[in-house]
Amino acid sequence: MSRDPAKSRPLSENVKRMMWLERAAPRNQNVLNAQRVWTENDTIYCQKQGKLFMEAAAMGFPMSSFVPLYMTSQLAGVIDYNFSSSNGVGSALEDLLQIPALMQNPRSIIESLYWIEEILEDADETDNKSMLLAHAYEADMKHTPKALLALPETENSDIDDLSYAYWLGYIYRCECIMHDESSRMVYSAFTEDIMRKAYTDVVNSPMNDRNLSDCAKEICADLDRLLVEKIWPEKKHRKYM
Repeated sequence: MSRDPAKSRPLSENVKRMMWLERAAPRNQNVLNAQRVWTENDTIYCQKQGKLFMEAAAMGFPMSSFVPLYMTSQLAGVIDYNFSSSNGVGSALEDLLQIPALMQNPRSIIESLYWIEEILEDADETDNKSMLLAHAYEADMKHTPKALLALPETENSDIDDLSYAYWLGYIYRCECIMHDESSRMVYSAFTEDIMRKAYTDVVNSPMNDRNLSDCAKEICADLDRLLVEKIWPEKKHRKYM
């Protein structure tokens, strides 16, 4: 698990090229669009992650700190694998982390995330992190992480905070699915501050009156175009056209 989001793996050149070809130039007739076929399960996966982020916000975690921790974690990586394989959440996650009750509810995932972070906090670069987790679990070190003990006694019920958190989790998962990419890579392209601005823009637009499930892919396409403009200034666009 990376504790330094700045070390997130950057977008590969091929991924950036495909983002330009497939998403940023939809009117280019010379481009073969090979977008992933969206399924009902994909919507469910987005909803699951939206609820996960909303639960974190309700518990009192600010998205500015929760997002980099979750999106760059091994836990998110395993969830990426399960969702991208269109198998839903299955036994692979339980087998890897050896925490059988992990996927019972969003709160258990969040508690496990911070439990893992605390176990690995003092680990050396040369340590086998999977073995550290396995030994900690076998030694019954399932204590409450300090991060959870420091939370306020009263849950956060601010509708704006919860709405943003749900939107954030949903759109991050949508980006992962649309590009079949990892949470870590998507976060390296769209950090929380970028997403917060995008959310504000959506709230102040006519799109705010639509169901998120109906416009999520449009929001992702807008984010991709924003990234493409940053990567390729206008004068360089003809390179891929």
